[in-house]
Amino acid sequence: MLGRGKSTAGKVLAYVGLWVFAAGFAFSDLLGIEGTPELLETLSIPLMVIGVLMLVSSNFFRLKN
Repeated sequence: MLGRGKSTAGKVLAYVGLWVFAAGFAFSDLLGIEGTPELLETLSIPLMVIGVLMLVSSNFFRLKN
């Protein structure tokens, strides 16, 4: 699970990072969807990188036992 054992900030970072990555992946050329605007295709790789970085950084927001 994305939210197990994380603080509120970690949960927010994980879920927002997942959505940012999904948006970048949806607009990328990897899916082969025609008609995507050029601006969204150029922003797809940075969106995927930012999403992964947010997911990784959410691991640093753990609850203390």
